[in-house]
Amino acid sequence: MKRNNQEMLSHQQSMRILAEYSQEAGWNKHCFAVAHAAAKVGHVLSKNRPIDCSFLWSAALLHDIGRYITHDPLLHGVEGYKLLSMLGHEKEAHVCASHILFGLNAAEATQLGLPDRDFVPRTVEDKLVPLVDYLIEYDQPTTLNRRFSSLRKRNGGNSFFLNRLERAYEIARLFMTQIEGEIDESIERIVASQENCS
Repeated sequence: MKRNNQEMLSHQQSMRILAEYSQEAGWNKHCFAVAHAAAKVGHVLSKNRPIDCSFLWSAALLHDIGRYITHDPLLHGVEGYKLLSMLGHEKEAHVCASHILFGLNAAEATQLGLPDRDFVPRTVEDKLVPLVDYLIEYDQPTTLNRRFSSLRKRNGGNSFFLNRLERAYEIARLFMTQIEGEIDESIERIVASQENCS
C-alpha cells in the first residue's frame, strides 16, 4: 500500500524500515557503515555548502534495502527502488536506483526493470551515497581503488555490470577529486577516521 509521504524520513523511521526488511541480516552493518561515513563527509562538506545531512544519512542507510530480496549487484537497487516507492519515499527510492554504478541511463534502467528514464544522482547528497558506498567494503573503510578491484573480482561473470564499472569508477573518482578540492581534505581519510559526526 503506497503512502503519500512528502515528509523526510527521520533517523528512527529509516532505522525501523531497515530493521523490518533486513531482519538483522549481516548486510545491514554495511548500511550503517555507509550512513555513518556519509554523515562524516556531509558534516565536513557542510562547512562549504548547504548539505541536507538528515536526508543524506537516511538515503545512505537505505541505499541497499533491496538486498532483502536479492544480492545481485544491480537488481538490489531496483528492488530497493520498488520498495521505497511503494512506501512513498520517492527521494530515497531514487537513491536506491541511482547508486547502482553511480547512475543508469534510461536504456539501462528499462533493461533492469526500472521506469524508462535516467536514474542518475542529481544532488550532492545523491552523489555522496554511491561515492561513500564505494569506500566501504562490507562494514570497513577502504580505498576507491581497492573497492573497485574487489567489485571486478566478485562480479567476474556479470558482463552488464563489468562493462559499466569503469564508467562508474571514473565518475566516482572525478566527483571525489572535486569534493576534495572544495574541502582540502581526503575523502578516503574522512571515511576511515574514527571520529563521529556531531
